[in-house]
Order: sequence, then structure tokens, then C-alpha cells
Amino acid sequence: MSGADRSSPLKPVFAALSRHVEVVEVALRELVGVDQPEAHADPAVRSLREFQVLRPAGERGYRLHSRLREFANDVLQIHPAYQSLTGIGQLVEHIPMVWNELDDLRLAGDHRQADEAAAQIEQDAFDIADMVERNLRLLGLLLSTRFGNVASLAAKSSQNRYYQRQSEGMSNDLARLTRAVEKVEGEARERGMQAVAAMLRNTLQSQLPRWTQTLSQFQSQIRRELFSMREIERKNVLLARTAMLLRQNPAWRGPENPMLGEEIAPLLLSKPFIGPSLPPVQFHMDPQDDDRAMIDLMRDEVRLLPALPAAAPEPNENAPRLKRMAPKQPHEEGLDMPAMVALARLARAAIARAGLAYRAAPLSVLEWRASDDAARTMDANLWLSFTASALRTYKFRVVLVTEAPAPGERFRHSFCDALVAPTSEAIALFGRTLGRHLGAAARADASAPALTSTAQ
Repeated sequence: MSGADRSSPLKPVFAALSRHVEVVEVALRELVGVDQPEAHADPAVRSLREFQVLRPAGERGYRLHSRLREFANDVLQIHPAYQSLTGIGQLVEHIPMVWNELDDLRLAGDHRQADEAAAQIEQDAFDIADMVERNLRLLGLLLSTRFGNVASLAAKSSQNRYYQRQSEGMSNDLARLTRAVEKVEGEARERGMQAVAAMLRNTLQSQLPRWTQTLSQFQSQIRRELFSMREIERKNVLLARTAMLLRQNPAWRGPENPMLGEEIAPLLLSKPFIGPSLPPVQFHMDPQDDDRAMIDLMRDEVRLLPALPAAAPEPNENAPRLKRMAPKQPHEEGLDMPAMVALARLARAAIARAGLAYRAAPLSVLEWRASDDAARTMDANLWLSFTASALRTYKFRVVLVTEAPAPGERFRHSFCDALVAPTSEAIALFGRTLGRHLGAAARADASAPALTSTAQ
């Protein structure tokens, strides 16, 4: 070591930091020399290890000295998500202890050691002031950015709770510091040590009201943030419940009187969630829905309709004479339409199927379509809708084969087939209606087995 190095012990330390600043920057973020046996021979690592800049991190590598990392983070304004506030509790306890030793040294006449104790008290006071200012700057920065160094709502809420506990601990330390400084400052004035008393007043006592007020404001803001987090979480839950209600009831039109203010609708606070029971959901009437509940609902709505006013007939003095008109001949147009012919064949097949056995299974519309040329001229969906609607007009029993509801829905909205079975009234009407589209022999063949089955 050269003479210049011996005269200044810090010079080689800062020279090593300057030469190997790249390694120091890497060690600030992560371990260096991880799983590398040759790291012991690395000149940069070896040089920094000699000055205790790098510390062993288990058996894997080396980490940066904790105080040097703290200093670098403070200079570079790097704040981890859960950076702890610097504790002042030990220094608060250290000042009264050193003051007692100072008092004993003055009584013993050892003024040199007494001056060193006074210098230590002054150093502790400066360190406490610097730590408190640093903690308040950190809290103010985090609150001004609303904890912007986190990416999720859960992490934000967790960080709020973490710094709430940290600020409570700092508030307790400031209360202890107030009591300790008042005691030491008062005793120093009584013993004539005006320099120590003035230093404590200027460094700590004059700053304590501002520190306490600033910390109290930060704590209030953190509590407001936590309350806001709970409100946001509650609103997210209500939105999720509303989305689930709409998915399960896609035909629901919503409440009759939607609330336009900020007050939450009672139905969102209902069971099985919280609060009173769920109000009844209003059904959306569909005239083509043959469900019994829907039919009853439409019947009730029709009863509630007001009666139409009866218009009085206008008197006509010159009323024309009534003439006896000849009965109109039945309309024969459309008898040879392929759709009506196919419908008549389907009805005949259903009647014939019912006559083969007692309680025979209904006839599938789509399965029968595959065997008829005229029915295949129509699209399958169009044929299914046509037959399901037309056969009910001729008193046939038609049961729709509905498809399974979509995921998240409670009701079936579509059907894939229809099952047809004749009633006694449909068999009686067949010859006078659909049977006219077939020949006389075909009508007789369709009616005979069914009549026999009915007689049985």
C-alpha cells in the first residue's frame, strides 16, 4: 500500500468502487458470481470482497452491502414495493443512555470522555432527523403516485396495509422521541450544558410538531386509500353479480323503475347474496312459446285488456234487400302444392302409426322427412317449423324436442325436432281437411287402422 493510501484509508475503497462500478450496478439488482467457481478468481469480485463491499449470499454468490444498497437506492430514487421505513427506536433509546453516561463522566471529572459522549448525542440527533425526513419523503412519494409501482388491485391494497402498519410504528417512535428529548433537554439546561440543550431544541424539538402533523396527514390519506379499495372491491362484486343475473336470465328486461342515482338497487343486495329477498323477475312473453306458465301469463294479460267500446249501428233507411246467395264451393287451389301433399302424407303416417299398436310412440318429423321426396324439397328447419305450426291447426299433438340450454343460461331457446301423434279429433277431421290432398283410397287406408285402435 502506498504512502498516499496510508494517509487516507478511504481512498482505496472509493477507488475500487470507481474501477468496478459495473459489478456494483449488477450487485444492486441481483447476485453476482452465481454458481460460478471462477468468481473467486475474478479480480473485480476479489477487490470488492477485500473492502467488504460484497458480502457472501449463502453458497451461490455475493450480494451488495446493505448500507451501500440503501444509499444507492436513496440516491437513485429506487423504491421497492415493500421498502421498510428506517426505524429510529434504537437511537431514541440510545440518547438517554449516553446522556446518563455523560452526566457520570462530568461528575468524575473526565471532561474528554464527556465531550465524546456529547458528540455522540449530537450525532444521534442528526441521524434521527435525517431518518425521519427520509421516511416522510418516501411516504409522500408513494402516496403522490398512489403506489404506482404495483400492477394489481390486490397488491395495491396489500401495500396500503403494509405502510399503514409502518406509519403506526413510526408514530409510536415519534411519541417516544418527544418524551426522551424533553427529559434530556431539561436536565441539560439544569446542569448548565446549554450547547447540548440548544442542539436538541434546534435539531429535534423544533421539528417534532411538523413531523407529527405530516405523518398524521399521511396516515389519514392511507386510511382513505384503504376505504376506497374496499369500495372498489364491493362495486366489482356487485358488477359480477349483475353479469351473472343477466347471463342466467337473458330474456329479462330489467327492473320496471331503474334507479338513476348513485344508490345501489335492492335486487343487487338480495339473497342469496345479502339483504332482502330477490324481487320477482318479470317474464318476457313469447306468443310462440307453448310452455304452460307462458300460456297462463298470456291468458292473464288478455283478461286485463280493456273491452273495446261497441259502436252503435248507423241507421240506414234505404237498406238493400237481402238476397239468398248460393253456397260457395270449397277453395280447391293449392291442393296439389308439394308442401301440403307432404303434410298430408305425414299426418296419414302418424295416424297409421297410432293404429298399429296401443300407445304407439309418436312419429319424428325429421326422420319421416328423409323418406318423402316432397318433404325433402323444403329446407329441414323450414319443414320443421311448417309442420309444427300446421299440424297443431288440425288438432294433432305436437311436442317440440328442445335443445340443451347454452352454458350459463337457464332456459331452452331452440328445438331440433318435433314428435307428432294424432288425437281422436284430428283423426275425425283428417278426411275433411288434409285428406283432401290425397286420394279416396289413401284416406280410407289412413282412417281404418286408427279407428280400429280407438275402438280397442
